[in-house]
Amino acid sequence: MISIALLDPHPVVHKGFKSFFKKANHITVVKMFTKSDDLFDFLNENDLDALVLEMDLGGDSTVRIIKKIKKEFPEIAMIIFTALTQTIYGISLLKAGAAGFLSKEIEGKVMIEAVEKVVQYGYHITSNFANGINNNIDLSRPRNAYETLSAREVEVFKLLIEGKKNIQIAECLHINQKTVNTYKTRLMKKLEVENPVDLFQEARNYDLI
Repeated sequence: MISIALLDPHPVVHKGFKSFFKKANHITVVKMFTKSDDLFDFLNENDLDALVLEMDLGGDSTVRIIKKIKKEFPEIAMIIFTALTQTIYGISLLKAGAAGFLSKEIEGKVMIEAVEKVVQYGYHITSNFANGINNNIDLSRPRNAYETLSAREVEVFKLLIEGKKNIQIAECLHINQKTVNTYKTRLMKKLEVENPVDLFQEARNYDLI
């Protein structure tokens, strides 16, 4: 029996998540969480094969959670389950330690297959995403430039285009404001923009917001 849990701040997602596994007698959803603190309390007392988690966790850092689980519970495979753009965010989260990246538009059979693969083989990558990774990347193109961002740079980028100020970003990611400025400078350089307004416009041009 494969045991899995869900971390997602949206209760409506919880309602539909179990329906993916109604006919999968070999997979059981043992718990669903809206907050990471509750998740870690559970993991300290219980075993788990796989965790499915949303990337957009509000005031929490998905990268921090992934890295903490990889360090403290390395046997747990993690799948990102989100409506956010796979091409932009997927590579960074895989680098951080996630084993797969799924869109919230998938059918139930895709989720079942992903859970099976991450538990058995340690990864699950959709074919179109794999093609994007394997293709030659032209870094002069803005969209492909996003794929060079580190996991932390992606988090800062996401909060910036949400309109968060430096102090808010620092609080969300548990870093100081000077570090936020460092990441912003790196973002501007990699994406070849001169200010946050241009960064916001680039994100809009490529349907990231």
